[in-house]
Amino acid sequence: MRITGGNLKGIRPGTGFATHVRPTTDFVREALFNKLQHSVGLENAVVLDLFSGSGIMALEFLSRGAQSVASVDRDFKNIQFQKHVKTAQKLNQWNITKADVFQFLASESNLYDVIFADPPYDMPRIAQLPAMVINKLKPEGIFILEHRPGLEFSPTPNEVRSYGSTCCSIFVK
Repeated sequence: MRITGGNLKGIRPGTGFATHVRPTTDFVREALFNKLQHSVGLENAVVLDLFSGSGIMALEFLSRGAQSVASVDRDFKNIQFQKHVKTAQKLNQWNITKADVFQFLASESNLYDVIFADPPYDMPRIAQLPAMVINKLKPEGIFILEHRPGLEFSPTPNEVRSYGSTCCSIFVK
């Protein structure tokens, strides 16, 4: 696992996160960030990373010039790992919160330019995420939901990108 672009490109943050975590692959990250950088740009974006796991997506956003990234995960080991990487890389614009994502969303009042979520593929409430997240976006904000193929959402995504056993549904406010 390495950072695929930006000013942190090539850094390998390590593997001290929980063993149940399935980090987004290098291939998917490169494709997704190429699309984002060419369509909306990430410079000075305010980003929310839900089910942040290893923190690799937060690092990719920060590497590409995001103003700030807020990461949310409920696993203590993941949070400790992310905080270690944050300190080692001196990333003061990375805010890391240990919380249940659904409870966090219910109480969150900030708005974001980009929200990324990579929940467990078998999570029962995955279909509820788009409706919960859309109102946390700024106008023209983007929500990217990583999931297994074959899922349908309401609202309907503006675009779905397939990468083998991984899909990214993209919703625009």
